[in-house]
Amino acid sequence: MDFSLLRQLPRTLFSAVIMELFERLAFYGMVLVLGIYVVDHLGIPVDRYGWVYGVFTGALYLLPLAAGALADRFGYKPALAIAFTTLTAGYFVLGAFTSFGGLCVALGLIAVGGSIIKPTISGTVTRTTVEGSTRPVGFGLYYMMVNAGGLIGPVIAAQVRNRTEFRYVFWVSAAACALMLAQALLAFREPVTRDERAAGKSLGRVFAEIFMVLGNWRFVLLLVIFSGFWGMMNVLFGFMPLYVENFTDLRAVEATIDRVIPITSWAGHWLNPEVFISLDALLIVLFQAAVSYLTRRWRTISAMLVGTTIAITVGITPHTNDAQVTVRPHLKIYEGSILSGHGSLIQQIDYPEIVLYPEVATGISFIHVVTPGTIDRRDVNFFMEYYSRNTGEWKSGPSKEWDDNWYRELYSYSFDVAQPVPSQA
Repeated sequence: MDFSLLRQLPRTLFSAVIMELFERLAFYGMVLVLGIYVVDHLGIPVDRYGWVYGVFTGALYLLPLAAGALADRFGYKPALAIAFTTLTAGYFVLGAFTSFGGLCVALGLIAVGGSIIKPTISGTVTRTTVEGSTRPVGFGLYYMMVNAGGLIGPVIAAQVRNRTEFRYVFWVSAAACALMLAQALLAFREPVTRDERAAGKSLGRVFAEIFMVLGNWRFVLLLVIFSGFWGMMNVLFGFMPLYVENFTDLRAVEATIDRVIPITSWAGHWLNPEVFISLDALLIVLFQAAVSYLTRRWRTISAMLVGTTIAITVGITPHTNDAQVTVRPHLKIYEGSILSGHGSLIQQIDYPEIVLYPEVATGISFIHVVTPGTIDRRDVNFFMEYYSRNTGEWKSGPSKEWDDNWYRELYSYSFDVAQPVPSQA
């Protein structure tokens, strides 16, 4: 990057990239803890979270098609004001409500606001720079802010949730967007002239041109490749922190780092899963220039194949280790109520700890004998706890119930206990 060209960039561009920094800070501070919050704290099953997260990310990347055309037509300043208002509301709702409906409303607002930000900020960079002169510098600054936000946001989120309640993570994101709303209203200058807005493309024309370019099969193939890449990245953001939280021991890694750099002495516990994942952004900032230089003579297809191969290899590595999980099965029998768990507890069996390995199940059997003269309608509840090596705590795992059973003879239960997945946290 030619830093001498920075003086030629207008204040509007600097205002735009600062807004990008804070928006990315808010987004990555939220998205890298979202799975942990939804599954571990709200108790929503991971498969339902997966559907919601998939719709959320899909909307986040599809809605800019319309949002960009509307921003060109009505102006970037009002578009940014609407975007940050919507984002502030979405992050606030995410921290204020714990219901599944509240989660969907919050993510819907964030998707709408984020979809407006993407084309508006990049459009501002394009309109305030000159092709072949300041444009590379402008976009270099833009992507630097994207990665800086991706690094700083999770670090702040980790400190907030380690020291306060989880909901404050989302309210910090809301505060960051509220601050940028003020900047959009007070400091951002409209880069689109009135004549340009009047000549802007209609939504009908935008979608007509989209269908036209989709007739180019080479372009469609490129879209499929990039969709696979970003699909992989979104799975990393949405589910890797949940995996790391439940099935790894980051405290040991933190202790190793502290022997070299004593971060814990002044920051306290800092190596949360979101910080660990955000190191990806740090590596991009540190090595992007060097990697670009080393591969400058490579064919595009060669660079894509090497990068994809490395990403796939890294993606399957966590599944090839010998990770083990310690579990504690429990079984309770209730009598005197048709509602499971609401009668009188007459027996509880606490099984010894079991060490489980991936794809290996342990069978447990239990036989209950009816006591003559007692009520013979009973409810049985089996549940399991598992030990999270990262947090050092026992967490609730999967459960199974047999309701309203009639014991007229020996009654046997058999079930397999397999290694729990994050959905059972």
